[in-house]
Amino acid sequence: MKNPFFNFYHVLNSKELLDIAFKKAMRSSAKVSNNAPILIKAKKKESKRIKVAIKELIDRILGIIKMVPIIEELPEFYRELASLLVDKDKLRLNLGKLNGILPVLSKIEREYLSELKKIERPHEGDRIRRTVFGRVSSIIDKQNKNLEYLNSIRGKLREIPSIDYESPVVICAGAPNVGKSSIVKYISTAKSIDIQEYPFTTKNLIIGHLEIEKRFETIKLQIMDSPGLLDRPISERNNIELQAILALRLISDLILFIFDPTPSCGYNIDSQINLYNEIKEKFLDNNIELFPIFNKKDLASEKEIDYLKEKLGLDKNKLILTNALTGENLDLVKDFVINKFIQIE
Repeated sequence: MKNPFFNFYHVLNSKELLDIAFKKAMRSSAKVSNNAPILIKAKKKESKRIKVAIKELIDRILGIIKMVPIIEELPEFYRELASLLVDKDKLRLNLGKLNGILPVLSKIEREYLSELKKIERPHEGDRIRRTVFGRVSSIIDKQNKNLEYLNSIRGKLREIPSIDYESPVVICAGAPNVGKSSIVKYISTAKSIDIQEYPFTTKNLIIGHLEIEKRFETIKLQIMDSPGLLDRPISERNNIELQAILALRLISDLILFIFDPTPSCGYNIDSQINLYNEIKEKFLDNNIELFPIFNKKDLASEKEIDYLKEKLGLDKNKLILTNALTGENLDLVKDFVINKFIQIE
């Protein structure tokens, strides 16, 4: 499914909205016979300007409201992820306030068009139009905070990945700075992932793809890089960590858990083991495999690797040792993923 917020485009502020509406209004011209009395021309001209300005504002505000989907109506993954990224109650309130001014603008239009019909001198039409523009400006200006808020959150929501519910999802999980991003970058199309030597570089869910041939069909795997998780209670985890947990819980078909057996990532091996066991116990069902990968093999000693294998109860055939920095053995990870889904009938 395409990211439901993909069409949540830039939101104009109040000044930009008013400038566009009023400029368009002042450039508009009413169809009036050249032989018509000056008073009739004035009424038609100013009536047209008022109608154009208010229609432009109503259309643009409606457009803003319609390009933001109702979070409660989204599929569970998108609904919960959007709720992590933004305050859905505040979003609903902002959209409600914008929607609330539409009948007010329509009422102003009706009121002053009626008054315009009654004028007896041409210059009174200009006065009425200026009054309308003044009242409208006041109403729109009061919505500026709402408009700016919507524009401030659109970037977060547009970054939500598009998930194909018909295609398998492989998630790389683990503590921060263990090499998840490097592995995803190697085995998938997600080549633009930012990789740094400090933790928490990945702050959201990033998806790449890997196509594999299976008999007479092509399977498109979704390979997801997830934010690093810390070994701590769920109540203490931040929104960045909760995104990873959400993906593990709702959309994973295979989880590659990346370990750093050395102290170099900044998180001791026992905390990583606790995290691995938590995922195994809380977020898996019988159809999801959790596969361990030991990264940074160039830095890890035999004792560190043996300790981790013993704690996890693994033999050498149940893990892959890699060096994501150099790419060593990442082809084995890719082959494992491919074979996993080729074998599924």
